Amino acid sequence: MRYLLLILLLLAACTPPASDEPPATATRPRPSPTRTPRPTPIPTRPAQSDDEWQSAFPGAEILQTEDGILAIRHAPTAVDYDHRFEPGLLDGEFISGWLEQKGRATAAVNCGFFQESEGAYRHIGLLMTNGEQSARLRSNWGGVLIVRNGEAFVVRRPQRLLAPADLGIQGWPMLLEGGSALPRLNDVDPARRTAVGVDGAGRVVWLATAQQITLADFAEQLQHPKLGLIDAINLDGGSSTGLKWRANPNVSQSGIESLPVPCAILLSPI
Repeated sequence: MRYLLLILLLLAACTPPASDEPPATATRPRPSPTRTPRPTPIPTRPAQSDDEWQSAFPGAEILQTEDGILAIRHAPTAVDYDHRFEPGLLDGEFISGWLEQKGRATAAVNCGFFQESEGAYRHIGLLMTNGEQSARLRSNWGGVLIVRNGEAFVVRRPQRLLAPADLGIQGWPMLLEGGSALPRLNDVDPARRTAVGVDGAGRVVWLATAQQITLADFAEQLQHPKLGLIDAINLDGGSSTGLKWRANPNVSQSGIESLPVPCAILLSPI
């Protein structure tokens, strides 16, 4: 009995005291084994949908995206092109005014950039319709939309104009190339925006938004699958942004109004 009592006393001395802290395995998960991360799959762009494009006027369709972008598209051969450029500092017009002046025109959009020089405005970069050139190509700058021989295409950083065009309009910078937004676009300064591009079916697409957004955000929005754009060029923005249209010359206009600008591209049904 004495030996049994001695053994019990020895066992009690070797047992650790109770603790309020739960066992480590209950609160500290074991580290996960290291795994080689798999590359993120590149999402496939959905096929372009025509569901929300509506007839705007003969030969053209219109769409407004949920991001607030107003777009007009047409086949290169579906419209006649014209432009107005007024160099006088006090002779600009609202985009609606330019559209109204051209009796049979059904859409008008502001041109590329312009600046004051020697008491008058001059357009920066190419401005041409029906072979009539109001401003020369600016070499190695931005991009230019050309419509010639029934085809529309965009040239990045053009070097020279090889032949007269039905339409030639130059802007800066390029926003989309091959369907993707270009890197290092301005992501700081918000403004209203205007652009022109070509979609996967070879149609010309004019775009404008009255929202105050950066160029980087604008380019992201232009990747919307319903727009189907392949290449796009930035045109003048801010207070110059304007895109107005009407079903025919006898009805009221719709769209985005600009402040007075010296230049407009005008579209008329063939």
